[in-house]
Amino acid sequence: EDHRTLASQVIDPTLDSCCQRELESEIKGNAFRRVLRRHDVVAERERRRRHLVDATGFQGCRCSYDPEQDGGEYAALNALRAATQRQMIGDTIGEAYCGFIVAPSTETDGKEHKSGEENDNNSDSDDEFDYLLDEDLGGQNEELQMIEEQRRAELEMDMLEREIELQHGYGTHRQMHPTRSLKVAGLSRGVRDPPPFVALHLFDSQSDASASLDLYLEELALQFRGTKFIRSDGHMTLALESSLAQKVLPRGRPDLPALVAIKDGVAIQTSPLKLLTDRNDNENIVKEAVHDWLRQLNVLHERPPALEALCHIRPEEAALLDHLAQSGPPPQQEEYFRCGVPGCQKTFFHQHVGLETAEQSGLVVSESQVLGEG
Repeated sequence: EDHRTLASQVIDPTLDSCCQRELESEIKGNAFRRVLRRHDVVAERERRRRHLVDATGFQGCRCSYDPEQDGGEYAALNALRAATQRQMIGDTIGEAYCGFIVAPSTETDGKEHKSGEENDNNSDSDDEFDYLLDEDLGGQNEELQMIEEQRRAELEMDMLEREIELQHGYGTHRQMHPTRSLKVAGLSRGVRDPPPFVALHLFDSQSDASASLDLYLEELALQFRGTKFIRSDGHMTLALESSLAQKVLPRGRPDLPALVAIKDGVAIQTSPLKLLTDRNDNENIVKEAVHDWLRQLNVLHERPPALEALCHIRPEEAALLDHLAQSGPPPQQEEYFRCGVPGCQKTFFHQHVGLETAEQSGLVVSESQVLGEG
C-alpha cells in the first residue's frame, strides 16, 4: 500500500496509461530493492562472521567470549544432564512399548473409518474451486512474487537476528571463566554499555543444587531472550576477583552457591541456593521459587536489546578489519644478495667483473692464482 500511495502522489495524472504503469512499476521495483538492501542477510552475516571465535562447545562473538577460557561444563552438571537424558530415553521407550501392546478397539476403528470417509467427501467438495488455481492472474503474479521475496527476506533477517543474539549470549546459558564473569555481567567500571538484565549463577562444581539450577536456567534462557544468563565457578570467582566482588556484590562475599540478579551493571540482590531449594530435598531447586524471585526483581525480559547495542566492537575497528580484509597481506620483500654494488637487486650469488667493492675484488682470476701462490 505504501508504494501505491507514493505512486499516486508522484505520477502525473495527465500522462498516458502506459506511461503511468511504467512509472508505477519502477516505483514498486525501487521500493522492493530498498527492502532487500535493508534485509541483506548475506552481507550482514559475512560482516559478523569475521568477529566469531570458537569457544568450548559453541561459537560466539569475540567481544563477548574468550575462546581460550570460556565455555565448558562442570562435573555435577554433566552427571545430572546425562541422568536426565537417560530418564527421558527410558520414558520414551516405555511409552512406545505401552502403545505397542495395547490393541485398538473396534469402536475406535469404526469412528476413524467414518472420519476418513468424511474427509474424502470434504476433499471432493473442493473440486469445484480448482479452476481458481489454474486461472492466470496476469500482472498480479509479479506483485505476488515481490511480496513473497520481501517476506522471505524478512524471515531470513529474523533468523540472522536470532543467530547474532546467540553469538552475544542472549537466548542461551553459558559458562564463563572466573576472571571474566563479573566483567561480562557488566559489574566492572570499565564496561561500556553493560547488558541490561543478567542472571549470574556462582555455582559449586560438586553441588547437585547448582546443576539443577543450571538446567532450569537453560529453559528460562529460551523463553526470556532479553536476559543474559551466565554461570561461573563461585569459589574461583571470589578468590581471583576478591577485590571486585567486595565492591560490586551486595553482601560482598555471599554464601555459595548463589544466584545474583543484575540490572544495568548493578547487582541488586543475591540469593543463596539453599533459599531456593526444597526443605526436604536440598539437591533440587524449586523452579517456581527461582522464577518468582527473578520476576519480582524485574530481571526476566523476553525482548533482547537492539542489534546495534549487542556488539561492543567499535565501528572504526570493524572498518579497519574490512580494510585489512580487502587489501590482503602485505607483500613479502625479497632478500637480495649483498654484492656491494649500489642498486643491484639480484637474489643469487654473483660477482661484478671490474668493480672492486668491500664484498668482492672485481677480478675473474684472483691475484694469488696469477702469482702462483694459491
